[in-house]
Amino acid sequence: MCYARVVFESNESVAERHDDVGVARRWIEDERDASPELFRLGQIFKGTPDCEIVATFDTTGWRLS
Repeated sequence: MCYARVVFESNESVAERHDDVGVARRWIEDERDASPELFRLGQIFKGTPDCEIVATFDTTGWRLS
């Protein structure tokens, strides 16, 4: 299980739980594609949102932590 979080330019964010990292990545990419002008970054967390960040997605692409 992992959580995916999208942070917008306004610093507002939304998170969703996913059973698979691949699904979480697609969700973040879909959010970016839906509102590219508002998108700041996306992150994937193992376990709960308070745990380790495993990947970050921003305007330059994916970075593994």
